[in-house]
Amino acid sequence: MTRATDYDVIIIGGALAGGSTAYHLLQRDPSLRICVIEKDPSYEKAPSALSMAGIRLLFSQVENLQMSQFGSQFYSNFGESMKVDDDNVDLHFWKQGYLFIAGTPEQAADMEENHRFQTNNGVNALLFDAEELSQRFPDISNEGVTRAVFSPSDGWIDPYGALMGLRRKAISLGATYIHGEVVDIAHDGSLVRSVTLADGKKITADHFVNTAGLYAAKVAKMVGMDLPVQPLPRTQYYFECHETFDPLPLTRDQVGVGFRPEGVGFLSGLTDMSRVGNFVDEPNWDAFEEHIWPMLATRVPKFEAIRLKHAWATHYAQNVFDGNAIIGRWEGGLSNFFVIAGCSGHGLQHAPAAGRAISELILTGRLEALDLTRLSYQRIVDNRPYAEKGIKA
Repeated sequence: MTRATDYDVIIIGGALAGGSTAYHLLQRDPSLRICVIEKDPSYEKAPSALSMAGIRLLFSQVENLQMSQFGSQFYSNFGESMKVDDDNVDLHFWKQGYLFIAGTPEQAADMEENHRFQTNNGVNALLFDAEELSQRFPDISNEGVTRAVFSPSDGWIDPYGALMGLRRKAISLGATYIHGEVVDIAHDGSLVRSVTLADGKKITADHFVNTAGLYAAKVAKMVGMDLPVQPLPRTQYYFECHETFDPLPLTRDQVGVGFRPEGVGFLSGLTDMSRVGNFVDEPNWDAFEEHIWPMLATRVPKFEAIRLKHAWATHYAQNVFDGNAIIGRWEGGLSNFFVIAGCSGHGLQHAPAAGRAISELILTGRLEALDLTRLSYQRIVDNRPYAEKGIKA
């Protein structure tokens, strides 16, 4: 690092991926000068803060599984590791499990193959047939079920608490958070030199990290990098049901419906693939009654009697190339420009490992804890999609 610049590292985007990167850099080297630029410090529309906040190990690719294993460990120890001045962060981790349901022979075959892979990699996952599903979760209908897999150690967290806890810890370690929007990036063809903010301020650094989430492609375009990341509109619904239930996991049906407990009610959501590439400010209220409610009631008969209480619009930062995150240095491009982008609904659970990976690349020049090479930008350049098999989000 050189003292000729304003900072050692500039991180563009201060949500979970940016906060994780700042945290891991400063954990390894407390002398680093880290600047995190965030255009919305309230995080009012941050996708991670508005999400289902699930953490699961039910993946079909080793990189995603290992990143979630680290994420689960990271959030389990969050209160202690994010402590500032003996003030613990109370981040509740509801480990009520994940349940995926298959409804065709093809989906069942994929689920069985994925289950073998998962258990071979240390995942506590139980494979059910329709009858076994009913025995374990009597409130869930087994109609049309060809297979189900349940991971009892998975669950969900308070996403806003995680975001603010990481920010607070990074600041306590010495990170500088700036409220601003990057509108231009200067480079000389081999290295990025500076960023310019909307207020005209220019800031220099030795390394630059793009963790801009929904705006990662816009930021990348400023340096000539084509990221296949687009906003994917999603509506989250909160509803209540006055029936009594045994504890339920976060459940996803392969027909596209999902739900999980939330306080005295439940969360569900709708991802609108037909509107990928668009920003949507208003929730899709009509879709709940037309599509979501019927599917929920089919899978959980007690959901026939529910009341929709609230809904909000959010987005996935979707990698439209293959639905997996893009993590790493821009090899063959600007060698001091790094990205965490296109997490496609997995950003919260993968941010801890992704931020750690970027810190390794900046400080040592190589990936150490996990080999995430196949998630690098090079697969985009080479046109080699690397997609999950089975349920994606």
